[in-house]
Amino acid sequence: MQRINLRKSCAVGVSLAALSLALPAGAQTAPQEPVPTGVADQPAAQVEDIVVTGFRSSLQQALNIKRSEAGAVDAILAEDIADFPDQNLAEAIQRLPGVTIDRVNGQGTTISVRGLSSDFTRTRINGLEAQAASGGSRNRSFDFSMFASELFNSIKVRKTQSAEIEEGSLGATVDLQTGRPMDFGGSGLNSALSVQGSYNDLSEKTVPRLAGLLSWTNEDRTFGALISAAYSERSPILESFNTTRWQQGDASRPYGVGQNLGGCIPCTTAAQRTEVLNAFYPRIPRYTFGNTQEDRLGVTAALQWRPSARTEVALDLLWSRLNSELESPNLEAWSFSRAAVNSVVVRDYAIDASKNAFSYGVFDNVLVRSENGFTRNESTFAQASLNVRHDFTDRFRGNLKLGANKSEARTPLNVAYAFEQSDVDGYTIDFRGDDRLPLINYGFDTTSGEDFTLIQATRSTSGGDFDNQVAAGALEYDWSDAVTFKFGGEYRTYGFSNFGVSRANTATVGADRLTGVDSIGKVVSIDGKIGVPAGSSLNFIVPDIGKIADFLSVYDDPLTPNRSEREVDETDQGVFVQTDFNTQLGAVTVRGNVGVRYARTEVESKGWQTITTPAGPTYEYVTANNDYDDVLPSFNLAIEPREDLVIRLGAAKVMSRPSLGDLTPGGGVSPTTRTVSYGNPLLDPFRATNYDMSVEWYFQNEGLLAAAVFYKDIDSFITSVTESIVWSDLGLPNELLQGAARPTDVFQVTRKLNGQGGTLHGLEIQYQQPFTFLPGFWSNFGFIGNFTYVDSEVDYGAAGKNRLTGQSKNTVNATLYYEKGPFQARTSAAYRSSYLMSFPGSNGNSEEGMNDTVYLDASMSYDITPNLTFSLEGINLTDEYNDRYVDVADRVSDYRHTGREIAVGLRWKY
Repeated sequence: MQRINLRKSCAVGVSLAALSLALPAGAQTAPQEPVPTGVADQPAAQVEDIVVTGFRSSLQQALNIKRSEAGAVDAILAEDIADFPDQNLAEAIQRLPGVTIDRVNGQGTTISVRGLSSDFTRTRINGLEAQAASGGSRNRSFDFSMFASELFNSIKVRKTQSAEIEEGSLGATVDLQTGRPMDFGGSGLNSALSVQGSYNDLSEKTVPRLAGLLSWTNEDRTFGALISAAYSERSPILESFNTTRWQQGDASRPYGVGQNLGGCIPCTTAAQRTEVLNAFYPRIPRYTFGNTQEDRLGVTAALQWRPSARTEVALDLLWSRLNSELESPNLEAWSFSRAAVNSVVVRDYAIDASKNAFSYGVFDNVLVRSENGFTRNESTFAQASLNVRHDFTDRFRGNLKLGANKSEARTPLNVAYAFEQSDVDGYTIDFRGDDRLPLINYGFDTTSGEDFTLIQATRSTSGGDFDNQVAAGALEYDWSDAVTFKFGGEYRTYGFSNFGVSRANTATVGADRLTGVDSIGKVVSIDGKIGVPAGSSLNFIVPDIGKIADFLSVYDDPLTPNRSEREVDETDQGVFVQTDFNTQLGAVTVRGNVGVRYARTEVESKGWQTITTPAGPTYEYVTANNDYDDVLPSFNLAIEPREDLVIRLGAAKVMSRPSLGDLTPGGGVSPTTRTVSYGNPLLDPFRATNYDMSVEWYFQNEGLLAAAVFYKDIDSFITSVTESIVWSDLGLPNELLQGAARPTDVFQVTRKLNGQGGTLHGLEIQYQQPFTFLPGFWSNFGFIGNFTYVDSEVDYGAAGKNRLTGQSKNTVNATLYYEKGPFQARTSAAYRSSYLMSFPGSNGNSEEGMNDTVYLDASMSYDITPNLTFSLEGINLTDEYNDRYVDVADRVSDYRHTGREIAVGLRWKY
């Protein structure tokens, strides 16, 4: 029987591509993946040595990783990440089957795997679970935009669970690995530098992107040190039309009552009146654009020591900082979102019957608001991890992992100002030419501040801290050449806290109120690249952030706590036993693992309770405790009926802990009315049973055709419910009752609960092949592609059943590449079908979601000399729009684009 030879010679040119530096063929020897226990000593087929370099070599190594694992794993190596035209890690990972990303301000931030959102995906950096947050993040999801892709050597996405992998994921575990000095062949000094300039065609700005690496190992390769750094800036324009949802009238109410329009001049019949009052209208229609400035700096360092062939010690350090500033001016019809709509008069209109919505309207008595806001976010991430491996004997070995990381997300400044003008006549909005980009005309000179009044000024500061400390270890013993026993465990503490303070007077500017605001305003213009219809009001006056700060005392006014603070302190303990096997059953190779993990979780949650009494509200900071246990068996089996074919089967019980925001005991208590509204610190985790099967055909070197099916039976999802509960069963302190109720009283409680569950199933197909079978020029091409189908059904209680939020039914990724000598080129496309963002919707809308997107990227490079490479990259070449919708009728919510990015660079290595 022939076996996979995991030690076959593969002369590769995996470069310092973790630094976006394409090295010449054969200049470096790629790091070899560790051989799974029990495989190395088995008989191996004689495999012809194939010399591949550059991008093709990284693809081959990724296939070797996938092929040798017992479970379902996909990988990207440094050459992939560095040479894809991707701004950050999320946009690199989206190339893998089953992975989709969410974008904020034009770049990828969080990932979903196999239809499960980012809250259900665990991320580890250098083997240590990590939490990276930016801006206002307050959940468990990992924000990949914190890091430049140049800082990492490899990414692995583990889609099936084994007992030795820590619990916490329903979707996948993502492993990120930074560079180490012994990743590169030879001894002595290695260095590299990359310089790029990136141009955005919407903002018309060019910003820098820099990366560098310095690595050294001694002559015996027993000790080495490495440091790398990456700095980049972004400056996109966020140009959009948005409505902040649509809202429906109510023909059963008279004009001017309960969010009904004040009157309809052309409504001469009862039928017309009913048609108008039942129709949906946009809540805050407006054209807007944001001026964004970002800078990101990341640094890694590593020390690697191999005192003997049996021992290795690695110390990895990582630090990253992401700063961003956003100014967001807009001019909007404020009346439609507030009670002021009761005085709005319809002068002329047209209704789109297919959407039951205004397609055209001319309105009088409209309240118009001009707004401008400025937000500064500052986020940092720091991690230190120590990994020790030692072989006590040829059969007995162990590893130890110690580390800590901390992520701080701060919004040190968030200000917003508003001008207002009432009783505007002739406001026009017209969707008849384009249901995404309407004509909007306000009916007055929008560049003049003469009739505007300064009516609002707010300022706030907020932030959140995430802390992880981990100690873990494991032992392995080879019982025989075919069987290895593993035992280990870990202890982890996880902490989250946040705070918020705001200006005491946020409703009005009081004595600073001013009519005629030209002196503290500025005129902004939407340049029309979004395709705004002619006749729209694209130039308008907004508050000038700088001038208004000098005029108002808002920056000097005291900030007071807004009682949004909450804390979660969590202790996670786990132990596992696992058996790995690799043997022959007749002529068939069978390998895999079976094991069980025990996990205990202890949670202490804190938050503010607002107590409403006849004497007025009082506040108390309360604490609640919870704990739960999980026993999680798992099984992975890889069957090789012949040398080029792998059949995988997997099953596991998995769990994922509740979102941090849902755990807060904070909320409101009214002892007199016997009502409670709060989060739920007693929530159980999400629990599921996963089943996986795949068939993988490695039909040639660098070639793969694979299909995988998966099914997840999810026990419950967290939902919001209202029910009658005895106070003493809530786990809240009796002091909150203030003597106005008894612990035995029944309260109407609105809170988060572990509700009904659901199911998820799907299919993944992968195809990868270099076209070496074609003649001449065409033999230098190759293709990588994957397709994923996912469907789900979840019970949302009274709202009914629907698919999971964040889950696209269909995703497709495709890359066509060319590689010959010093020249490389690639074109990549990523398609994602529509998905729900919230269900049920609000304001009478059935749902809210995002329509299909297709992103097209391309890159090319040319080795000018063996040490110098020129590169050209294009990102989002079609300037794809994010099209957010509300309701099954597909009414526009936000239609936004950020422009194309073109990057030109040089890469140098020594």
